[in-house]
Amino acid sequence: MDFVEAEKRYHNFYAPVAKVFVEGDDLLKMSIELTSVTVDNTLKGADQFSFVVNNAFDIQKRDFRWLDEVFAFGKRVRIEMGYVDRTELMVLGLITEIKTGFPSGSLPQITVSGFDLSYCMGRGKNSKPWPDMKDSEVITAITAKHKLTPEVTDTRVKHPRIEQSQESDLEFITKLADRNGFELYVFDKTLYCSPPFNDKDASFVFEWGHGLTSFTPEINISEQVTQVEVMGWDINTKKEIVGKAKAGQEPGRTGNRKSGGEIIKSICRDEPPVHRVRQPVYSKEEANRRAEAILKKRAEGFVKGSGEVIGNPLIFVDNIVELKGLGKKFSKKYYLENSSHTVGSSGYKTTFNVKDTTI
Repeated sequence: MDFVEAEKRYHNFYAPVAKVFVEGDDLLKMSIELTSVTVDNTLKGADQFSFVVNNAFDIQKRDFRWLDEVFAFGKRVRIEMGYVDRTELMVLGLITEIKTGFPSGSLPQITVSGFDLSYCMGRGKNSKPWPDMKDSEVITAITAKHKLTPEVTDTRVKHPRIEQSQESDLEFITKLADRNGFELYVFDKTLYCSPPFNDKDASFVFEWGHGLTSFTPEINISEQVTQVEVMGWDINTKKEIVGKAKAGQEPGRTGNRKSGGEIIKSICRDEPPVHRVRQPVYSKEEANRRAEAILKKRAEGFVKGSGEVIGNPLIFVDNIVELKGLGKKFSKKYYLENSSHTVGSSGYKTTFNVKDTTI
């Protein structure tokens, strides 16, 4: 979708709107005045939301309205954003924080904040063995336990034992996702865990000065390596297991552009940097996948960037955005890892962060 298509879809970006529902009740219809609504989507951790209530304090009673009835902890919140009569779901979550202040010369407001439905998965610490299972089977089982719908890609490798040790369920399954090179996040009532969709076509196209307000890219080769080796031990054959991933195998490559590993290989020709780690792996396939996941994580630190566009509720993580008008080097496709949407007195704006493996 380019800027022109987005203009048509959202009525030329006329009359931005944020709808907030608490346990299904529309706050606007309850005469609750919202001055700002923000939703932060991320590939790491839980999505967050916050909104500011302007008329929460009853000056005659010298007390707050709605605190205990509407904005009680754990109440389910649904937020939609868009323009006029076309809005999109941004987050479904739980209220976890209330903040206020008593300023001089004006009435206090309250800020209501919370997290998506993965919130309870991140509470507490658990220790539990998971014998004879795939990582994907463990992630699916934990997701179902927390009453979320799992959309999990098969990790293929079965482990004799997977150990959860003093970790929250969210920390644990995120670790399992990371070692397979998967992205893990919750949207609505579904937990998604799969390889990144950074090889697909761009979902959005923006040009600097035409939809793209600003963009700040950064290229850094300090953490790049030319090869990753994961070493383990086969207890049956009494032989070492070595998995490898090399520069050139990074996911999300764009055309003939180079990765950080390929660039550093040309710089450090005498002794190209190799990242070697020992991990408990049980097969060559598992060792290779671990190496590929480590290479992916390193490679994604090569290109970073942050930008701002006119408010667009479809800008969401695990999608591709194509940016134009930035010169040959920076005019390309990028993978979205964070997006932040705010509707307030100054309108609707969307900021985002990207990462990529080639430039």
